[in-house]
Amino acid sequence: MRALALLLLLAAAPAQAALPQGYFVWSKGTAGDASSRKLHRLTLPDRTDDRVLTTGEDVEPAISPDGKWVAFAKAKFPGGSDYHDVKLWKIYVVSIHGAGEGRREIKIDDDGTWPSWSKSGALLYNQADGTHSNIVRVELDERGRVTKKTTLLATREAFAGFVEANEAQSAPDESWLAVRTRGNATQNGVSAFTVNPPASVLIARAGDIGCMPQVDPGGAFGLIAGATAGIRWGHGPQIAGRKEDQLLVPPRSPMHLAYHPGVSSDGRWVMDAQGTDADHNSGHYDVAIHALDPATMAISDDQMLATGEFNGWPRLWVGAPSAPPPPVPEVSDFFASSYTVAPGETVTLTWSTFGADQVSLDGVMVSSEGMQTLMPPMTGAHTLVAKSSVTGAMDSRTLTITVNATPLPVAITRFAAQPATIERGRSAVLGWEVANATTLDLDGHPVTPTAMREVSPLETTSYVLTAQGLNGPVQATVTVTVEAQKTGLLPDRGGFRCDVGGRGSAPLGIMLPLLTLGIRRLRRRYF
Repeated sequence: MRALALLLLLAAAPAQAALPQGYFVWSKGTAGDASSRKLHRLTLPDRTDDRVLTTGEDVEPAISPDGKWVAFAKAKFPGGSDYHDVKLWKIYVVSIHGAGEGRREIKIDDDGTWPSWSKSGALLYNQADGTHSNIVRVELDERGRVTKKTTLLATREAFAGFVEANEAQSAPDESWLAVRTRGNATQNGVSAFTVNPPASVLIARAGDIGCMPQVDPGGAFGLIAGATAGIRWGHGPQIAGRKEDQLLVPPRSPMHLAYHPGVSSDGRWVMDAQGTDADHNSGHYDVAIHALDPATMAISDDQMLATGEFNGWPRLWVGAPSAPPPPVPEVSDFFASSYTVAPGETVTLTWSTFGADQVSLDGVMVSSEGMQTLMPPMTGAHTLVAKSSVTGAMDSRTLTITVNATPLPVAITRFAAQPATIERGRSAVLGWEVANATTLDLDGHPVTPTAMREVSPLETTSYVLTAQGLNGPVQATVTVTVEAQKTGLLPDRGGFRCDVGGRGSAPLGIMLPLLTLGIRRLRRRYF
């Protein structure tokens, strides 16, 4: 009977699951040395290609939904920053393929911790307001540059009843935040704060410990670190019959502390870092992964992903290991200090590139960004080429330096828009040619003497080109007229479009049979 009971127990025990394809990212360093922490990446399921992504001191990685970027917090003063002094941290992003090979760590803000991503690709992070936080939201372009910045929520204003509210992590739809709270026995733990209207419900408490919240990418639940109480979970605020403060991953032994929870981008894997060192931010901790059944919140046996010394803040992006590809190389800037000089005068060329590991200027290899001074003997063109040995792609830009033995007046020989009138939502191309300019700018931004630029104004806009040189400055203005859309076409829906008035409207007697036919086709296609 005892043997049968043992067999039944073994049969019921969860088993290890086959690891998914994707990238595992975490912060790794020497135990006890906070300054040694850097972000690492491991390719799953083979656990190969262990590479360092950042230069340190780096914590709290968060992988964008498309897998392209890793946001993280970097110490302002490397060399052992106090993790709890949040004013010593700033927000960066780096390619999932790491810095190097023409890729750089890109600073997003001088003040910030605890980054997270929404499903739209917006990046959110915390800026400390005493014991509270202002939740900042930024949108990034394809090169990681901030295009828009707003404050999503000020916890001090919205939740003044809490003594502390920080370590906020956004739900994927940005409707609520998992926030570490402190104040008294009913406030300690992690709560879900809805943004509009402001309200809060408990996710998990774990006594006075609950911290380091993470949100399920589906928005159904949040995880917290509970130390001796294990990794715990609770439903988000929008779940009917929601549960709170449930055990998910127990401590490995009575001596172990469970910290650094993580949930994969597909919501089917959870991770945690456990160790016996009281310093869970830089002590000796190991990271394990468990398969998760989101319907029952049951987990498989653990598998170790990172052991030895300090390992924390585990994140997992699930997808093909070959995707996303490294950034395509691009010449960001290439300008001259003067485009027209006299014989014997010097010119300084300045450039920067993005995503390129092979950069050449006039056929000679140079750094990915830099400056070079030259004394051109005659008028000539100079070409900067940016290549990627990883992707095989390239980009280039050419400028011309004119050498005039006799000074000639600066002149704008052409400045035009094609077309000059556009419908709202369309684009026009500005083109110009300038002779004998030393420097020039378009609406205050430096440009080269011969170039084109696409613009997409939402209203009628004038653009001013200013050229410096002999008898200058000289200016030229071009106006792009923006008109309302000529038709009221609704978006294409299932193979036909409906014109709302305007040109081409059909009589009702003709439209009704066509609409009936369209509905029948839709039913056959979609239902």
